Amino acid sequence: MPLLRSVHLKACTLDIHGIGWDSIAAILSAPQFRSFTLGTYLLSPREAPSDRTCADTLAPITTFRFEQRDLHASLLDYPAQQNTLAFVLLRLRHSLESLHLPSEVAPVAVLSQTQWPRLRELFLTGEFDRSVGYPTPLASLFSGMSGLRILNLTLALRRGVSRKRLMLWPEGYESRLPWPDLESLTLSYPDPEDRIFVHLPPSLRHLSLRCTPHHCLHLWEQFDYRRYDSPILYSSEMLEILTKISAPLLDHLQLEYLVDSAEDDLLRCIVDKFPNIGFLEIQRFQTSLHESVPVATVAQRLSDLTCLRTLRAHLQPAAPIPYRSTPRTIEGPAAIKRYYAERVAALYPVATVLGSILPQPGIRLWLLQREDSGATWRLFRKQDVAQGAQIEIDPGVAARIKVRDF
Repeated sequence: MPLLRSVHLKACTLDIHGIGWDSIAAILSAPQFRSFTLGTYLLSPREAPSDRTCADTLAPITTFRFEQRDLHASLLDYPAQQNTLAFVLLRLRHSLESLHLPSEVAPVAVLSQTQWPRLRELFLTGEFDRSVGYPTPLASLFSGMSGLRILNLTLALRRGVSRKRLMLWPEGYESRLPWPDLESLTLSYPDPEDRIFVHLPPSLRHLSLRCTPHHCLHLWEQFDYRRYDSPILYSSEMLEILTKISAPLLDHLQLEYLVDSAEDDLLRCIVDKFPNIGFLEIQRFQTSLHESVPVATVAQRLSDLTCLRTLRAHLQPAAPIPYRSTPRTIEGPAAIKRYYAERVAALYPVATVLGSILPQPGIRLWLLQREDSGATWRLFRKQDVAQGAQIEIDPGVAARIKVRDF
């Protein structure tokens, strides 16, 4: 197959399987290949290659993706993967443009001590584990990647690990910004004391300051995520961060925060500092069920974002929603239909208020719905009828987006 340029291997099972080095080497050595993706499989988990094997025969791969969305908890049981990645990536350093790695087995020594002249995208996803050897400050891990356009650090914290371990640029760190042309930055549990926000370049267009996994999953699926902490920021802390950022081109912003008295100032800051935002995601959480949710106030503040095309909003309180199992099929289709109608009923008042106040024409409005397992973004649309505009859930298949763990 001389015209084949891309290989994507994925196991459709949650059982643990690996692909040995001989198979990996055969694929990566095919001279015509430029893109390699390995999903769910482990990467040469039993034994890492040595310098005597496949030393100089790897193809000039430009895209290397080792994606492990479902087996993060098992990766540390197979440390040979880290050595295998170190072996492979060192030999691809001159050609790689896009690199996706699970954080649990990332070869941090190779990443931090090597120059990556063509690398434009780096994604580290998974659990931040101190045993992997991440350097302090974390920004030094990426010092040889001056051409980065996208830096995505979707990192979960085990209970007992401070979010300060994720700081890129702590006070006292002397350096220049390694990525002067950065366009997209994703950080988990950002810290207001992180000096990275003062140094971000004006080229920044996409900023995501999030929880990993998302805070709603910590609240709604507490047993499944009990190993992780979720040190979500207060709105006053998020405000402190955004006031430090100068990004006139920013058009994509995602935030998760816990409400305090500074929320209104935070919303005003978003409008004043980033007037060109076209995509905004806000997941706000309240500490008390007894506090009313100021949906109209939030909508009024965001109504001044004249370029806004898409709004994803979670505006409900933070207290866990009582769990109820899916009705059994024997209850009949009518009961099942009523059950799912109840699950989305609470979203309609929020959607109606937002839709009636937000003036942006054709805005796509997504609201977060709790599912029996996890959560889903649901798309609402305006319907023009004789009595005026009405809000309804878009019935299309593409109108649902499952919230992922990582």
